[in-house]
Amino acid sequence: MRLCTLAAILSSGLITSCTKSELRYESASMEPSITRGELITIEPAAYRGSKPARWDVVLFEAPTGSGGSWASRIAGLPGETVNFRDGSLLIDGELVERPAHVAIAGFHAPDGDLSPAAPGPVSFPFKIPAGSYFVLGDNVDNALDSRYWGGLDEAKILGKVAGK
Repeated sequence: MRLCTLAAILSSGLITSCTKSELRYESASMEPSITRGELITIEPAAYRGSKPARWDVVLFEAPTGSGGSWASRIAGLPGETVNFRDGSLLIDGELVERPAHVAIAGFHAPDGDLSPAAPGPVSFPFKIPAGSYFVLGDNVDNALDSRYWGGLDEAKILGKVAGK
């Protein structure tokens, strides 16, 4: 789930001060949208004056205290309630269709704990706290995401991953 060593040594202040940054993504959590070893472009200023939108891919500070930066896709917005049914995502009880470019085979609640670093899995339906987002890795069977640790605090978002 870690980005390249550059991401691990950069502080969030340095990343957010740049116009664009390139990082090598070293995780399978976003496959097939982002492949392991792919060079990704981060737009730190993408959310100055706006908020992340559903289906954006964002770079954020790792939420489990493991350090580094991770990337995931925004699936739920602040105040919404997320649930899963038969491989589908439900927001506030309504089925949400993913856009054609979103390469997720299916959504599901976790079967168990994916990592000892995660406090979860969380319980569903899950109400996203104010100022937080629900993020999912596109490789849902190999992604430590909001299903395991809850809402992503907006303050931890470092930028948008361009073109994903």
